[in-house]
Amino acid sequence: MFKKHTDSPLFILLLAAVLSACASVPASPSGNVTPGHTPGASDRPEITIERDINYGPGPFELPDTKVGLSDLSGYTATLTIAFDGTRDGNAEKWSKTYTMLATKDPLARQWTIEKSGNESVFIAEMGGLDYERRGEEACAATAIQEGNPLIERLEPASFLSVVIGAEEAGSDTVNDVATNHYTFDQRALGEDGLTESTGELWAASEGGYIVKYLLTRKGSAEYFGEGIEGTLTLDYELANPNQPVTIKLPDDCPPGFVEAPLLPDASNTSKIPGVLSYDTSSSIAAVADFYEKNIPGLGWQAQGEPAITDAIAILTYKQDDKLMMIVIKPGDAGTKVSITISKLQENPPQ
Repeated sequence: MFKKHTDSPLFILLLAAVLSACASVPASPSGNVTPGHTPGASDRPEITIERDINYGPGPFELPDTKVGLSDLSGYTATLTIAFDGTRDGNAEKWSKTYTMLATKDPLARQWTIEKSGNESVFIAEMGGLDYERRGEEACAATAIQEGNPLIERLEPASFLSVVIGAEEAGSDTVNDVATNHYTFDQRALGEDGLTESTGELWAASEGGYIVKYLLTRKGSAEYFGEGIEGTLTLDYELANPNQPVTIKLPDDCPPGFVEAPLLPDASNTSKIPGVLSYDTSSSIAAVADFYEKNIPGLGWQAQGEPAITDAIAILTYKQDDKLMMIVIKPGDAGTKVSITISKLQENPPQ
């Protein structure tokens, strides 16, 4: 009897990405390529292969490798993908490690991606922005693409293979978490006769999320593609579940979006990282009074007395290492309000 076996586009594209001749670190969030994704991937149909499949003999099934993660308030996940084999008869060996810090409230993620022989990449997603810094290059920020957040595409657990029919192997404590231990081989991956694989996984006794996952998969060109054969390994661990996580951006990252109230009649609003501007029919004095009453309540401290005249008003506030400047002046559509946030220099020039 034939069973329909469907390999998800994510896994197929991930496999293609990790075995790519370039095997490069993922491109910028503002670019077109990220791990597990290639240009035009959204246009590719699901690939279906019909063949006779015998899954593993055990009782445990893991149809969703991200199970339970959405219930955790925070965690750290690390995934190392490594390949050791040949391409067109030439030796090929590399590894890539993804380390992700996750927090639920506020929703934010931070990734550090390191590939053998390449500079590291820092990526973060928080406050409506994607941040990236490659090696010693300057940190850049772009608005999150609607419907395409990195949080969904770069979750390390999503790169793990589904397991059907793993066998029970007792219970253990892993990373201070009580877990149930399971073992499996290529049958549980739906790859019997296609790869030689061995794997282990540890699932949290409470919550069911994967705490540790090890997989060694040996295959030929029939599996990896023309001219490629060798061994692909995945080593995944989750630590500090439900523990506080601090996500810190590099010092040179641009400020985030300006979080400040707007006048009720605000129009022509523009919002980019570090700058918020809009027009209002209110007078310069009325706008200045509005912000003098509302900004301190957001945790900002006034820096000196505001400069207010009939022609312009300038208000300055400080919060931690950030400086907010509000400039109010006549504009083409009434009164123009510009609010900027910048980072304070630790050692300003003398």
